[in-house]
Amino acid sequence: MNLGGVVDWSAEWPFVEVFKTSRKWMENGPGPFTYDDRGRPLLRPGQMVETLIFRDLGGHYPAGDYVTTWSGGGTVEVRQFDVTEVISQRPGRIVSRVKPGDGGILVRVTASPASDPVRDLRVWVPGFENSKATFHPAYLERLKPFGVIRFMDWQRTNNSPLFTWSERPRLHDERWSTDLGVPLEVQIDLANAAGADPWFCVPHLADDDYIRQMGRLVKERLDANRKVYLEYSNEVWNWGFGQTSFAAARGKRLKLGAPDHHRFYVKRSVEVFDLFAKEFGRERLVRVLSGQFANPSDCEFILSTADAAKTADAFAVGAYFGYEFGSPKSLPSTLRMAPEEVLERCGKEIDGTYRELIRRHVAMARKYNLRLLAYEGGQHLVGHSGAENNEELMKLLIAANRHPKMADLYKRQLTHWFNEGGDVFAAFSFAGRPSKWGSWGSLEFQDQPLAEAHKYRALADFANGAGGR
Repeated sequence: MNLGGVVDWSAEWPFVEVFKTSRKWMENGPGPFTYDDRGRPLLRPGQMVETLIFRDLGGHYPAGDYVTTWSGGGTVEVRQFDVTEVISQRPGRIVSRVKPGDGGILVRVTASPASDPVRDLRVWVPGFENSKATFHPAYLERLKPFGVIRFMDWQRTNNSPLFTWSERPRLHDERWSTDLGVPLEVQIDLANAAGADPWFCVPHLADDDYIRQMGRLVKERLDANRKVYLEYSNEVWNWGFGQTSFAAARGKRLKLGAPDHHRFYVKRSVEVFDLFAKEFGRERLVRVLSGQFANPSDCEFILSTADAAKTADAFAVGAYFGYEFGSPKSLPSTLRMAPEEVLERCGKEIDGTYRELIRRHVAMARKYNLRLLAYEGGQHLVGHSGAENNEELMKLLIAANRHPKMADLYKRQLTHWFNEGGDVFAAFSFAGRPSKWGSWGSLEFQDQPLAEAHKYRALADFANGAGGR
């Protein structure tokens, strides 16, 4: 399972201390605003900052009495939007009653002097004040069926700014919702708590020391019975991401030859595998190269370049179906369909071209003595290339995603995947509300009733019944 990114509007709520997921400070008053090296506001008279938690979730987060705690000489308020009552308030602690809606919880800091700023600001979900646990038990329960967790979005892998180890996110950071992503320690702890193997993506800019330090930390903190899936960045074939442009520029500078981005991707992947393995070891490491599912020829190029396949253990693709229904070219014909017809057509694709692509990639992987994995996969019913702005199309594709027959399609794609010789299949993704940008969540929200969560139910049933772990 791929996790969603940690942001204030995420349909996933992994932590019992939820200030970690809050929005970047919104500034009110005369500037400039200043912060210390951990992002804590240092306010002058007339300035205040605000942040949001659980925004636009339609009420799908825990109700009850939230406890806000902090240190320092400043002033904090928690009294707006979904907060219905302030139960008690004293310096350093506020208890706020929350009835979940769309507004979320607004936290405001109205004073935070540089001599004694507001610090260690925490917002605890009901029943977990000062808990030693990091993860909400409901989150762990919903992750239970899945034996591999891919942390690509927790790491903010796409367009990651991380270069040196000193720049990485830290456990003591006020929030983990920044462009730096969630601390590696927390990712490892979740894998341990969930009893799952982690799949890490190395930032495309990361220097050699970063990778060595990463391997060392994972070895020290990860349970000894867990494997690690390791991949250099994510989709370094997709020109929508900065890592592909970076790879192309570096490949050209190094005169590796065309196509520059593929050749650099292979070169750096091999280096990453070697650097990480020298710290972590080889016995529990699964080295993953990846490519585009719909483009087997480019995948073959990657595997045949510079003996790349000899340095890897697996090749991974993004195994999606339904892409054509979101294309502007097919928009007129798609809009004439009912959701049931869209799903019927998807079923024909799964049994036809999708299954044939699985066979081609399995044969290719076996040619190079590699396992075939899916780094992502599932439905791809979303408007793209401009069609995302068509409201009628959006409603049609959301309805298709919500249809009970979607469960059958998910089970069918997985049956073909494993019967044809595919290995680990990392679904995309855990929880997310549908919009014009897609219906990617296997759950629309973390506490969605399973009877309504057809994609999640199919994935969980398949994992539990077919030995997916």
